[in-house]
Amino acid sequence: MLPLVRDYGAATIALTIDEQGMARTADRKLEIAGKIHDIATREFGLRPDALIFDALTFTLATGDAESAGTAVETLEGIKRIKAALPGVLTSLGVSNVSYGFKPAARWVLNSVFLYHSVQAGLDMAIVNPKQVTPYADIPAAQRDLAEDLLFNRRPDAAARFIAFFEGAKQRQAAAVDPTASMSPAERLRWRILHRQPEGCEADIDAVVAEGVREITGIANFPMQPGYTYPNADTSRVAARVLNEVLLPAMKEVGDRFGCGELILPFVLQSAEAMKRAVTHLERYLEKTEGIGKGRVVLATVYGDVHDIGKNLIKTILANNGYEVHDLGKQVPVHDVVERAVALKADVIGLSALLVSTSRQMPLVVRELDRRGLAVPVLVGGAAINREFGRDITFVDERPYAGGVLYCRDAFEGLETVDRLADPTARRELLEGERRAARVRRLPVGLDDATIVRSAIEARATDVPVPPFWGARTVASLPLDEVFRHLNELRLFKTTWGGGGSQGRGDAALMGKVRAQSKPEWKGLRADFADRLARMKQEAAADGWLAPAAVYGYFPAQSEGNQILVFDPDDRSKVLVRFSFPRQRGEDRLCLADYFLPVGSAAMDLVALQVVTVGPGATARFDAMDARHEYSEAFFLHGLAVQTAEAATEHLFLRMRGELGLPPDRGVRFAWGFGALPDVAEHRKVFDLLPAEKDLAMTLTSAGQLIPEQSTATLLVHHPAAHYFKV
Repeated sequence: MLPLVRDYGAATIALTIDEQGMARTADRKLEIAGKIHDIATREFGLRPDALIFDALTFTLATGDAESAGTAVETLEGIKRIKAALPGVLTSLGVSNVSYGFKPAARWVLNSVFLYHSVQAGLDMAIVNPKQVTPYADIPAAQRDLAEDLLFNRRPDAAARFIAFFEGAKQRQAAAVDPTASMSPAERLRWRILHRQPEGCEADIDAVVAEGVREITGIANFPMQPGYTYPNADTSRVAARVLNEVLLPAMKEVGDRFGCGELILPFVLQSAEAMKRAVTHLERYLEKTEGIGKGRVVLATVYGDVHDIGKNLIKTILANNGYEVHDLGKQVPVHDVVERAVALKADVIGLSALLVSTSRQMPLVVRELDRRGLAVPVLVGGAAINREFGRDITFVDERPYAGGVLYCRDAFEGLETVDRLADPTARRELLEGERRAARVRRLPVGLDDATIVRSAIEARATDVPVPPFWGARTVASLPLDEVFRHLNELRLFKTTWGGGGSQGRGDAALMGKVRAQSKPEWKGLRADFADRLARMKQEAAADGWLAPAAVYGYFPAQSEGNQILVFDPDDRSKVLVRFSFPRQRGEDRLCLADYFLPVGSAAMDLVALQVVTVGPGATARFDAMDARHEYSEAFFLHGLAVQTAEAATEHLFLRMRGELGLPPDRGVRFAWGFGALPDVAEHRKVFDLLPAEKDLAMTLTSAGQLIPEQSTATLLVHHPAAHYFKV
């Protein structure tokens, strides 16, 4: 079968069964999966993502000791397979775990097991969605009983689970309405979260009536058939209900979906309840309410008849104040473009379920580009991913002016459209995506057959021993010690412009300085030393330079053009994968080449650091600029940037000392330059180091560091490491 799978681009489900039978322990599941993986990828050339491993699960209804731990072994098996075999997928016949129990008990056990399987890394599930309850909706007592059984927490777990559900019918008959004690607003929120549209209209009427009575002070305000709607009072209250009750409820649905507590059918049901509630609420709203956020045109591309995802984003966008025009399914390219032009669309959204039909998406982008339009295009659907969106951004080797943005689901679609509606966020978002698209066009990744590895040899004997594993925070770096590493030549000649250079990104600011200081500019060069001494004193006294850092050491190995960073406490678990480009010619260098490859007997080490001088420099700069003190602001900005570099060097030397490296060994590489052009990888650094929590730093959507005067670097200890560019 495997040659057919390879030749036709198919995928295959591989059960963890071998000559000895079905794997019942996590060790055996991983052992068998590894053998199948090696045969498929090495002998037949399959991609890892063509393999879908079924880790197998067995019924817990027998109650015998031999079977009691099988669910735990299945969950652990899924985790290990995903960690040890990067790129593969997993599947599971979830309901096997409950075979033999009564239906009510099966539904609860299946639902709880599905939730924990997803948390373990399950990609696909064989399950009847009608018989699955969202984890958060299962009563706590039932969840506890199910988890006692699944995780084998007590010897009588099966007996207690069975006994509870023996009396389920009697308890169900005696159950009370969970909304009985709720206010109308609470009840309305509950209906959205629990997918119960019945009664939404009555709750809307009650909430609006209550709100209007508060505004008018009229106790018997006439909220009944025959009353004229809308008016200013009802419209104001209805808008508040939308923004404070319905939209937060739907956001919570999205959050639960994002963390795996809800599956897509449940989200659609909540969306239906939401739609019903909003439709009824509209009779209280004046036509001007909620209009003006933007106009979106949606379509499922030509040849594709699937529209569930499109319909969901249509509902989400419409319920968040956007004017949505749904062109339906199988919409030809020219119809999409013509309608977008006629409607003056702010955004176009395209959906495709199939790989074959997704090829219509770049045709839409090309036609928009041909007409000189710049309408942002959102793409989504099961057939595509973020890399696909970045690939089709380019038209004849140049990026489409409007941008192409991939949205994983309806909620990411809403977030993206919201950002496009804000000019600043829109510019930042599009610039970040274009930058990522350009980087993607470099030869990065494991699948580029044209890439030839460099001759760099990584040796286990070269790996230093760190003083600790994991991350540490240095809340304050002594400013006087940091200043000892300040490169005054670079500060004076480049950053401050003494050598005739304006410095990167400061051309406009330098123009302001020169216009302000006129002939005196040349004379300033002689005063740089005095100026620096004064500014150092002010920084120490006022605290606007406050260097701090986080850094750490992690086990690591390389795989192709990637560095795999492992959990120091569980070295089978991959925390992040850093991807690097490789030189096309020259020495074909890639940073990954400096690290021991996956499969080596020894583990290598990667060191990371994030350094900032704090937000004070930016605040001081902004205040000076607002007062039109352009010259002083310029010098302050330059000193802050070079102080961040000095602090980075200070910490780098400290780390090199901790690793016992001689002065001629160890190189630090910074993202955004040379060998590490993709600043979007900063997100992975922040996943490893607590820069957000401990340093109050953030990242822009494009991956830029905030505060600006900050650095993120990777330390390579290999004796042959040196700077290079791609």
